[in-house]
Amino acid sequence: MSLMRTSRVILHLNARDGRPYLIREAEKSDAAQLLAHARTILAEPYWSITEPHEFRLSVAQEEAWIEDFQTRPHSIILVADMGNHSQPQIIGVVNLMGQTRFRMRHRGRLGIGVQVPYRGQGIGEALLHTLLEWAANEPELERVELSVFAHNQRALNLYRKLGFEEESRALRAFKLADGSYYDDVQMVRWVK
Repeated sequence: MSLMRTSRVILHLNARDGRPYLIREAEKSDAAQLLAHARTILAEPYWSITEPHEFRLSVAQEEAWIEDFQTRPHSIILVADMGNHSQPQIIGVVNLMGQTRFRMRHRGRLGIGVQVPYRGQGIGEALLHTLLEWAANEPELERVELSVFAHNQRALNLYRKLGFEEESRALRAFKLADGSYYDDVQMVRWVK
């Protein structure tokens, strides 16, 4: 299956519990929902480097962020949407930001988040699989990179299942308010 930028809807799927959803490319009109999604994800204290109070984007800034992905080479935002055309319901997001400098154009940085009530339903895996297929079809893109907290075993298992390998580990890279530290695991998947 060829994933084309001209097509808004990429896949129609069903979650493991049978609920239908689709994976599609994000649009500027999704800005408010993407902000709400991000705030939901950031409310979980153990999986993100951003503190909730640090996330202060406006709808206009989110629209600009989406537009940047739409115009930047080798970049895309995909959403998992359980709503309908008139009333979308974004429950998961994956993005890949391509590098613009010539010597780094073969690299893209991945970010992903699925809301708690929808985890364990295969949605994160479907988002990642779709993104990796898209990346494999991008002419210059060869390397997909991500960072994950070393204690996030569920995410590590999924990334390994989809062919990501640990490339390095930054020890005690993140320090929480309570004084505890998290290691940062750098992973890579070559798509060509």
